[in-house]
Amino acid sequence: MGAGEVELELTSEEGALPIRNLYPQYLHDIASYEHKPPNAHGVLADDDSLRTWEELLDGQAPWWRNPEHLFPYLIRVDGKPAGFNWIAAGPYVPTAGIDFVVYEFFVAHAYRGAGVAGQAAREGIARHRGKWEVVTWTTAPRAAAFWRKTLPACASGEVVETEEDHAFGRRVAFRFSNQH
Repeated sequence: MGAGEVELELTSEEGALPIRNLYPQYLHDIASYEHKPPNAHGVLADDDSLRTWEELLDGQAPWWRNPEHLFPYLIRVDGKPAGFNWIAAGPYVPTAGIDFVVYEFFVAHAYRGAGVAGQAAREGIARHRGKWEVVTWTTAPRAAAFWRKTLPACASGEVVETEEDHAFGRRVAFRFSNQH
């Protein structure tokens, strides 16, 4: 399958439904990296007080209520929802000296291997100039390989990769700048 026409759409709260529908697929993927089972109610969450997916998804509301610092992009292929690229800035960036972080990134399985992820990642990063951080799980070698391949085209200089204890947990971290 070819990539088709890939678009990155900055969503509003009214346009959040496709992301909310894709999010459980993303959580299922990352549960395999974290070796995390569902909570007592069958929801992929650390918190046993979350009884439904809807309750879990309600926690996403800040993404559509803080447009100065949170950028929830929907990835579309030929007009259909294909994934998301959430970029955070300001107080949502956990590392000092960093302007932007790719906070959540997901491409549905049907679109993987077709260049969709690379195009969506590069476009999202290009929309925001500054010092960047992208992290992934140490247990996700395919994700790390994807970022190793993708980020040099986004950077105006070197991409520095480390494995470290991060605010998000033990991670592979990539740092670079796209300032010109």
